[in-house]
Amino acid sequence: MSKKSLRHIKANLDKALTTAGDMALKRRARNVIEALELEDGDKVLEIGCGNGYYLSLLNRLGIKLQLSGIDKDILALKDAAKFIRDERVKLVLGDASKIPFKTASFNRIVMSEVIEHVEDEEKVLKEAFRVLKPGGIMALTTCNIGYPFFWDPINWILQHLFKTHIKSGFWAGIWNQHDRLYEKEQVEKLIKKAGFRIEQSQYLTAYCLPFNHYIVNLIAKLFYSRLLPESIHKSMNKFQNNKQSLLVRIGFLLINSWDHLNDILPQESGVSIFIKAVK
Repeated sequence: MSKKSLRHIKANLDKALTTAGDMALKRRARNVIEALELEDGDKVLEIGCGNGYYLSLLNRLGIKLQLSGIDKDILALKDAAKFIRDERVKLVLGDASKIPFKTASFNRIVMSEVIEHVEDEEKVLKEAFRVLKPGGIMALTTCNIGYPFFWDPINWILQHLFKTHIKSGFWAGIWNQHDRLYEKEQVEKLIKKAGFRIEQSQYLTAYCLPFNHYIVNLIAKLFYSRLLPESIHKSMNKFQNNKQSLLVRIGFLLINSWDHLNDILPQESGVSIFIKAVK
């Protein structure tokens, strides 16, 4: 792909990420999409697509992609269809441990914040390997058990002092709806065992606002309950490239300024583990 095309994709990605208020999500998304090395005509599968955010981002890059997403949650898929609003994006109800596609159907796979939810992550990774074409790329992220103190102080203290954590609900923080968190070496071992070759492995988001996870969850609840003023609601819709209100721009400027520390300071750990793997 030409340098001009790459600049075009980057500009569209920057624009699409403008409305993402969760700095950890924004950093994951940027790393995932850049790792895919996308070109016109690529067939991309998102495993565990949820409400379709990554598919929405991919659909706004300005290149011709064949996009598919699979999830076992029918309500999440209905939300994805509503948010993406593009019938060309194929949304499939199915189990990630039995992906309903033929072998070597895709040349790019996204699996972000998924393996910590599934019963058998080895089976899911082997299925991802099966449906990926030789030479294809998988971009994967998952939760790091060594997450920063400020991301989730309550569970950090519970883990380090009492070997426990809050399992569900608002105060569950990073553990909410997750069966497990991982060490980076564990994830690398699982991915290699499935047959992949790892090209890149790193932590993402070492520096964050205090109690960031709770702030993000609270704002998300307000957003989806539509309790925010319409102008702010539109400004914070991460599925659309809407113009931001002044209040939201100021808030995002502060958040992004803090997040910039992740670009200039060394990182020995982070909220997320990011891996680029090749078949």
